[in-house]
Amino acid sequence: MILLINDDGIDAPGLRALYRELRAVFSQPVLAVAPQHERSGQSHAITLHRGLTVTPRHDHGFFGFAIDGTPVDCTKLALTTLCGEIPELVISGINDGPNVGRSIFYSGTLGAALEAAVEGCVAMAVSRERGGMQFDDAARFAASWAKRIAGKAEFRGQVLNVNVPAAPASAWLAPRSAPHGHSGFQESYKPTRETKDRVGWRLHGEWVAKAGADETDASLLSAGHPVLTMLQPNFNAPEKSLLQLLEGKAGV
Repeated sequence: MILLINDDGIDAPGLRALYRELRAVFSQPVLAVAPQHERSGQSHAITLHRGLTVTPRHDHGFFGFAIDGTPVDCTKLALTTLCGEIPELVISGINDGPNVGRSIFYSGTLGAALEAAVEGCVAMAVSRERGGMQFDDAARFAASWAKRIAGKAEFRGQVLNVNVPAAPASAWLAPRSAPHGHSGFQESYKPTRETKDRVGWRLHGEWVAKAGADETDASLLSAGHPVLTMLQPNFNAPEKSLLQLLEGKAGV
């Protein structure tokens, strides 16, 4: 089985295009489990204080479940209850907008895929730059890579993060492997309304490339390359400085 998740919602054109392409290249069933409505920017959020409603969706050869929860809710509910077996691949997308640089920390698309990796699955996240007219090229590219890694033990517990340009595939440069960079949005909050007792604030941001980031995911994508990056849900950091602090040697 191939499990398909996203954060743009069960009716998003990116999910539907990827569903069709996965059905074309895999002989096993493809199951879509996605939020009932768009849940972008949810990162690794889950629903704790209420139940989740599951609604089957059948239309024009498509079958899936709409969940009134977050993308990670979809992954967790699918893996524990809806799939009935361990998927050969969990693939999240296609997101309408890139997930490169610091954006990956906020992305529901990445959150859903990382949750699958935490559970030991082979996982992918797929995103396309904004501004494209269709998702078919991105879906074909993603499905070709899905076929290469599905069921492969060496990819368990990791996420293959795939980002493609908005331009038609005929204009793409060669695919590149690149590290996750630190480019991101320069953020600010602007007032939206003001009353006697309350001010509303809305987040705004302008994309800023990190200096020296010529060979990272964001820069290569903006140059026209499809970009592939391997990610791991591993929060451990080198302990040398902590050990020095515990031993009273920090700063020596």
